[in-house]
Amino acid sequence: MSMFQSDQDSSDNGAGPSVPDSGRAVITRKLRELYDAVQDEGIPDKFLDLLEKLDEAERRSKASGE
Repeated sequence: MSMFQSDQDSSDNGAGPSVPDSGRAVITRKLRELYDAVQDEGIPDKFLDLLEKLDEAERRSKASGE
């Protein structure tokens, strides 16, 4: 028996997985911690440089089109 069930399994009664409230609280807390950590990371300099180049290219494109 596989630990993963496909959509084709006849044992699927239409209900989602049952997670106890204590498990949901842990999942919720961990997801919030992960989100906060990612949010606090900041934007890498390479990405900011790329966005700046894109903005400059858009400005030049608009200026040449007018």
